[in-house]
Amino acid sequence: MKAAILKYGTMSGAIMAILLFICIPLAPRIGFNAVGLMLFLGKIATFIPIFFGIRYYRKNLGDGFLTFWKGFNIGILIVVITCVFYSLSWIILYYWAAPDFPDKYFADYIAQLKLHGVDSKFIASEQANFTESKKVLANPFINAAYAFTDPLEYGIIMTLIFTAILRKKPPTIEISTLN
Repeated sequence: MKAAILKYGTMSGAIMAILLFICIPLAPRIGFNAVGLMLFLGKIATFIPIFFGIRYYRKNLGDGFLTFWKGFNIGILIVVITCVFYSLSWIILYYWAAPDFPDKYFADYIAQLKLHGVDSKFIASEQANFTESKKVLANPFINAAYAFTDPLEYGIIMTLIFTAILRKKPPTIEISTLN
């Protein structure tokens, strides 16, 4: 079981890392909204190996049967591995490969707010929030923890869906009582 979890978790994590390393540098060129949509859809697609990991267990290790909780546990462990890959990839991008990404993203966000005529008090509040966030995220451990939780909700939802689809209880054996 451990080998299957590692295999499918690594597969999912590698896809997630590749997605980040492609999307983040592209964001200033093609637009942050487009990249946001790509990352959203990509995060969902990245978790498809959960389905195959749970199915592998049911077929090869579970004798064709799978309880909901066993499937959920397998899926969550795959999600944890994926989130570790995502977190490590984000840290590499944030501190070394694209350290200017947060500033470019925020500048685009403020430009969009101004374009849509948002109140200057709200914009000033958002600028203060961004400055505070940069201070907090300067700590790589806190930054990694935030990054770890980013795809986590998608993974949990996908795990619940795939487990519900793939669960298969073993047949119950009725024991007749002697009169």
